[in-house]
Amino acid sequence: MWSINFMYRGCNVDIEIGERATLWDITIEVTPLDGVELIEPFGARKLKLAKVEELDEIQAALVEEIQTAIDHRLVGC
Repeated sequence: MWSINFMYRGCNVDIEIGERATLWDITIEVTPLDGVELIEPFGARKLKLAKVEELDEIQAALVEEIQTAIDHRLVGC
């Protein structure tokens, strides 16, 4: 299992990627820190992606998509 953890615009992002024979099991959690207000909370998200792309490509795309989603949900931006 692989983990990606980072902070972005006051939100803690945890991504866990598990591997099956033909699928990637992905769990994403975005937790805003105190004082950060989101229009809509994220909660935990679970995805299953077919193994048609390499892990590096999936990781980069996930980080980019999550950053964009946070930008769109921040109050006052």
